[in-house]
Amino acid sequence: MNTLRMIHQVVVHPYQFYNDIQGKQRIRWIQGIAIVLLTFVARMISILITGYAFQTREPHEISMFHEFIWLIVPWLTWCVSNWGVSTIMDGEGKFKEIFVGSAFALVPYMLFIIPVTLLTLVLSLDEASTFNLLHKFVILWVAWLILMKVKILHDFEIRKVIFITIISVIGIAIIWFVGILLFGISNQFVSFIVDLLKELRLRA
Repeated sequence: MNTLRMIHQVVVHPYQFYNDIQGKQRIRWIQGIAIVLLTFVARMISILITGYAFQTREPHEISMFHEFIWLIVPWLTWCVSNWGVSTIMDGEGKFKEIFVGSAFALVPYMLFIIPVTLLTLVLSLDEASTFNLLHKFVILWVAWLILMKVKILHDFEIRKVIFITIISVIGIAIIWFVGILLFGISNQFVSFIVDLLKELRLRA
C-alpha cells in the first residue's frame, strides 16, 4: 500500500484503513518507522515554534534526545504490551500489523500539531482555552484511532477492547518497572566490576 494513500485513509476512513492493512505484504515495517520519525519531527517543530507566552520551558531545557525517548518508549512498549495481551486473549492481529497500525494512529498528531501550535503566535493567554481545546482534540483523536485499531485488528467487542486496553497499559507499567530494575542492577554490576578492577590494580 502507498504510504501517502494510507495517511489519507487513516484520517478520512480509519475503519477501512485498519481493515485494509491486514494480510500479507500489505504493509511494510519502514512505513511505521517513517510515521513515528515524522511525528517526532512534528513534535520538535511544535515545541520550537510555540509562542513566547505559551512556552513552559526555556530553550536550553529542551532536549531532542529526551523528547525522542518520551515518544518512542511509550509507543514501542504499547506495541509490545498490546501484542502480548492480545495474543493471550486470542486476538487476531499480528505484531507487524500492531506496529504499523499503532504508528499510523499518530498521523493526526503528525499532521495537525504544527498548525495548532501556530495559533500560539497570534493568541493571547486569555485565549489559551482555544489552543488547549484543539490540542486535546488531536490527542483524543489519536487515542480513538488506537482503540479502533485494537477493535478491528483483533476483532474484539467494545467491552473486550476496553479491557484489553487497560491490561495493555498495566503491561506497559510492568515493562517499564522491569526495565528500570534491570538498568539499576546492570549499573550496580558495572560499578562493582570497575571498583574491583581498580582494587586489583592497586594491589598488583
